[in-house]
Amino acid sequence: MPREQRRDQLVGVARSVFATRGYRTTSMDTIAEAAGVSKPVLYQHFASKQDLYLALIDDSAAHLDTTLDAAIGSTDDPHEKVRATYRSYFEFVVSHREEFIILFNSDVYEPEAQERIRGLRERTASRVMTALKSYTDLDDIQARMLCRTLIGTAEVVVKQLETTPEIDVDTAVSLLTQMSWGGLQSFRTK
Repeated sequence: MPREQRRDQLVGVARSVFATRGYRTTSMDTIAEAAGVSKPVLYQHFASKQDLYLALIDDSAAHLDTTLDAAIGSTDDPHEKVRATYRSYFEFVVSHREEFIILFNSDVYEPEAQERIRGLRERTASRVMTALKSYTDLDDIQARMLCRTLIGTAEVVVKQLETTPEIDVDTAVSLLTQMSWGGLQSFRTK
């Protein structure tokens, strides 16, 4: 198998194993066995378990970044931008569950991993802040506070989607869009 193809295969298998078993209880032996390769083959691509996990964070973060960029850039209408952003986030959570777990529900506490996840959160916050400021007169501090509130609300709703099967993505998107837009509209000046 060509090197890049093998790497992609190993990343896919590792994502599944880490998402199911957690970082702490997963070993390189477990990943190699699940991938059907020897441990030395795994080490040809990744120097350590942490190196492999950081690659998973980077790949998953890039996927989420692309998804959110597409949603935010999909329309100039602020109301639809709110809806599209919530929809893309919730669809990512549902359709790319293992990546979501790697990014937001992991048991990894290594500083470099936490720093990369913080970087993702900061990039997301910057995107939302830019969108907020494009149609309000909020200053940076105000926009950042509202942005954190919107992101925090979305994260709480994700947990409800997991535990309340009566609420689906469409319902969550509609409810959050209506609530958020009702509040954001009061700041709209442009």
